[in-house]
Amino acid sequence: MTTQRLLDIFTLMERLGRESSNGIELCGVAAEFMSLDGAGIALVHDGGELSSLCTSNETAKALMELELTLGEGPTVDAGRGDAVAAANLIEAGASHWNLYRPEALALGVRAVFGYPVRLGAVHFGALNLFRCSPGPLDTDQATDAYLMASVIGRAILTYQAGGSADRLVGELNGSSMLDFRIHQAAGMLAVQGSMSVRDALVSLRAHAFGIGCPLSELADRVVTRSTRYAPETGKWLLEPENSRDPQ
Repeated sequence: MTTQRLLDIFTLMERLGRESSNGIELCGVAAEFMSLDGAGIALVHDGGELSSLCTSNETAKALMELELTLGEGPTVDAGRGDAVAAANLIEAGASHWNLYRPEALALGVRAVFGYPVRLGAVHFGALNLFRCSPGPLDTDQATDAYLMASVIGRAILTYQAGGSADRLVGELNGSSMLDFRIHQAAGMLAVQGSMSVRDALVSLRAHAFGIGCPLSELADRVVTRSTRYAPETGKWLLEPENSRDPQ
């Protein structure tokens, strides 16, 4: 089931990427994949602030601007790490968003859903989904939402590292999913470069792209200390065999 749904996402990404002059339209992919009326993606920054990455249509854009202005709503909550749902905004007790709820209703929105976008412990942002009729997501849709959020996390990481849309689809469709070894390498790089784990992941991927090396292979080099990052120069260094620390 998951494999087939991933293939469905890849197909949408390739089709919408060809149709758009701006490359892959992640929010359009999310809305169509989920069979909902719209979607928005927000990035979370180091201080916890949110900024809009994309929205699928004008209503989604208005909803995103509403949350960024009011500081409440499903994207804000999901940006803090919690999946949230308000399946019927018409009901007064449907949510704790006292300012957001009436404004969302005025836009014709009746149900909203928020999912954190992260890879392992690294948090990148939030996915906001909505429909113009009340009702919860069914079990398959809820599973799809987590899957879509995971793909969005990979996409954000790839774009921040300077990768192309074509390369993203190729990597997602291959076997190089982010695994423990890559997180281990990111942790080591974070210590070496005095940076956050998220920035370390971006740096790892950017360097892998730059030298034409699979991310998993570069991660192995970092973990085995055959490659290290020198923060004083901002360069990556190859270590001689006899200078490596014993494992």
